[in-house]
Amino acid sequence: MPLHCGGIDVVREARAYVLGVSTPNGLGAIRSLGREGVEVVAVDHQPDAPGLRSRYARPMTVPDPVERPEAALEALLSSNRGEGDVLFPTSDAFVLFLSRFREQLAERYRFCIPSRRILDGMINKRAQYEEAMRVGAPLPPTFFPSDMTEVREAAKDLIYPAFIKPYYSHLWYPVFGNKGFKVNGPQELKDRYEKVFRAGLGALVQTVIDGPNTNHVKVCAYYGMDGRRYALFMTRKIRQNPVEFGVGSTMESIHDEVAQKIGLDFLEAIGYRGIGSVELKMDRRTGKYQMIELNPRLWAQNIQATYAGVNFPLIEYDDVTGHAAPEGTDWRDGVRWMDAFEDARSFWWYRQRGAMRWPDLLRSWMRADCHAYLARDDMGPFYAHTGLGVQAARVLVELLRDGSGTKVHSKRRAADPEARSAQT
Repeated sequence: MPLHCGGIDVVREARAYVLGVSTPNGLGAIRSLGREGVEVVAVDHQPDAPGLRSRYARPMTVPDPVERPEAALEALLSSNRGEGDVLFPTSDAFVLFLSRFREQLAERYRFCIPSRRILDGMINKRAQYEEAMRVGAPLPPTFFPSDMTEVREAAKDLIYPAFIKPYYSHLWYPVFGNKGFKVNGPQELKDRYEKVFRAGLGALVQTVIDGPNTNHVKVCAYYGMDGRRYALFMTRKIRQNPVEFGVGSTMESIHDEVAQKIGLDFLEAIGYRGIGSVELKMDRRTGKYQMIELNPRLWAQNIQATYAGVNFPLIEYDDVTGHAAPEGTDWRDGVRWMDAFEDARSFWWYRQRGAMRWPDLLRSWMRADCHAYLARDDMGPFYAHTGLGVQAARVLVELLRDGSGTKVHSKRRAADPEARSAQT
C-alpha cells in the first residue's frame, strides 16, 4: 500500500500481526500502524479482547499461547502468506511464545527481539535483576528466597516496607490478581511467602523505593536489527492504580537526562535489540533513581509516544522490512495519556485524602491527548472494553460505594506528601 511521506512514496506491503490485543499495549500498536496505512492483523486468544474490534485491524483468534503454544504456532504459520509479514508481541505471554518458537516463526515472519538468553532473562524478574546487578544498574536492596529458611534470613536484613514481586507476572496475576504484596515487617513477609510457595510460584522481595507516583519514569527505546538505537521516548506517571503499586493511569511525556542515561546504559550493556522500556523511580530519601524493571516489549502507553512524535511500531516495522528508519527523532514534552476508568479509581484515593476535588479530575481529563481505549476515529475497542457503558456505570457505583462514609482527618491530609503530589 503506497503512502506519501515527505515527497517519497513508501510502499508498505507486509502485514503487521499484533500479538495480544486485550490491553492498551496491543491496541496502541494497532492504531499507530493502521493510521499509517499498514495492514494490521489483531491476534488474541480471548474472543472479547478490545483490540479485535478496532477498525484498523482484521481480527484473528488463536489458541492460548501459554496453555496451547503448539496450536497457537500452527495457527500463525497457516495464516501467513509467506511474504515476510511482521510480528509485534505486546504481552509477556506472547514474548515468551515468540522466543520459544523464533526459528519456526522466522521462516515466515520478520521481527526484532533480543537473543533468547536475554529475552527469557528479562521476562524472569530474578534473572533480570541478577543481570542488572552484573552490569551495575542502581537497584534497591533485593533478595531471592527459594524456601522459608531463606525468607527468614532475608527478613533480618530487609529494610521495610518491602514489596514481594513475582518472577513471572503472567503466571502470578491469575492466582493473586495483583502485581505483588507490600509487607511492613518480618512476620508479614513470612506469611505472604507461605502463600506464594503454596501456590508453586517464585518471587523476589525488594525494599520499597520511597516517593510519590510522579517520581516514577519510563525510558523507552528501540534498538534495530543492526544494533543502532532508532527511537527514544520518556514518560512519567502523574497517577497510577492501585496508587501504591500499580499501572500508570495518567502519564505525561518528559525529558530527563539523568534517567535517560541510566536506562540506555542498562539496555546497551546487555546488548538489547527491539522495543523495551526501563522503569525507574527516584527515591526521595536519596534523590537518586533506582531501577524497577525492564519490560522487553511495547509498554501500555505506547500510543502516547506516537502522539508525541515517535511512532515505535512504525519505526520497527520499517526497520525489519528494509525501509529507512529515522534516527534521533525527538518528542514533545507534556503529551498526556490516560486510562479514564483506572484514573477515576486513583482519583478517589486522592480525594479521600483531600488532595483532589472533582474539578481537578475534570481538568485532568480535559488535558488528555490520547487514551487507553477511547479514540474518536476508532470507538469499537472502547465499546468492547466498557460493555457499551456497563463498565462505566459499575466504576461509578464502585466509587460511590467505596467513598461513602470515609473520612480522613485534615492532619492526615496535610501530612501526606504523596497525596499532595497528585495535584494536576
